[in-house]
Amino acid sequence: MSYSKISTILLYVVATISIVVMLFFYVAPKTLDIDELEDRVLALTTDDVMPMSNQQAAVADTTATDSTAMEEGAMMAEADSTEIDSLAAAAANEMTTATGETGKIVDLRDHLTGWELMVYKRTDYALGWAYILFIIAAIAALVSPIMSIATDMKSVIRFVSVLGAAAILILLSYFVLASDATIDILGYTGTDNSNPTVLKWVGTGLFVTYFLFGLAVLSILYSEVVKLFK
Repeated sequence: MSYSKISTILLYVVATISIVVMLFFYVAPKTLDIDELEDRVLALTTDDVMPMSNQQAAVADTTATDSTAMEEGAMMAEADSTEIDSLAAAAANEMTTATGETGKIVDLRDHLTGWELMVYKRTDYALGWAYILFIIAAIAALVSPIMSIATDMKSVIRFVSVLGAAAILILLSYFVLASDATIDILGYTGTDNSNPTVLKWVGTGLFVTYFLFGLAVLSILYSEVVKLFK
């Protein structure tokens, strides 16, 4: 099987998977109540235990109140002191529990169906496929000219032209199209969404992927149309 036939098959496979991913990203959420799903996940991942600072403030307030009461009499002071110790011990136990539960990782697979989990994580899937497309496009853009150069040294000019076009495309995506503004990503709570550099490069990669995918589809259509008229 020739290199051109293998390339055509790979392009069809990539295009088909890309269409499936895009349809899933936009159509799948319509099969569920997204707001209700997000509320459920939020309830599962949110720690309802009183923050440490609030607990310490509550203990401090209780200590201050009991200290005032102790001034009313020696016998009451002794009773209040015992009560303060009990409250402090209870508060310490609660703070230990809060510390243990804070940062607990909830396995959503135990609480959501397979379809619900896929819909909730659809942004991760779309981004993952976008990265794969970018890698495939970059490899194809480099391998094809190199193979041509190996058989025809005159193809060097075309190879340099491809590299120049790729550089222009990346620069255009980075400086004109990509943005460093924070975006709303379903199911993502990491810190990279607030990092301007990461956001800028992610946007650049996505726009480059969109352009390359569009060019790949157009090249397939062009080659098929040309064959019809031969």
